Amino acid sequence: MHGESQIIDQDDLYIKHANGVVYDSKTGLEWIAGPGRNMSWNEAKDWAKGIEIDGSGWRMPTRKELETLYQEGKGKRNMTWLLETEAWWVWSSEHDDSLSSSLFDFSRGSRDWRSRTPRAYAVRTRK
Repeated sequence: MHGESQIIDQDDLYIKHANGVVYDSKTGLEWIAGPGRNMSWNEAKDWAKGIEIDGSGWRMPTRKELETLYQEGKGKRNMTWLLETEAWWVWSSEHDDSLSSSLFDFSRGSRDWRSRTPRAYAVRTRK
């Protein structure tokens, strides 16, 4: 973040900046919730790689990184409310073929392998 974007809100360990980046002070990860629409795994990957907010280095999160967001009973989607999303299912970077990829189910806090069309998040380690 380099302090370039003003802090606009905070929720426990999470800090939201005016540019939409949410920083997790426990893990050192920065997050961006994806567009408010479903997308394929390839679309999600391209979207994450193409983000240029506060520099580069954005990518799809791993399942383990998504698990760090899960907090049963918190907010509308079992995670900090600072990541504004309507998504229950979020793509992870793990991928087995073109029809089925790993996704994280925030309704149950678990991994799922299905041909759904969930939403995307982007993540990077804070610079």
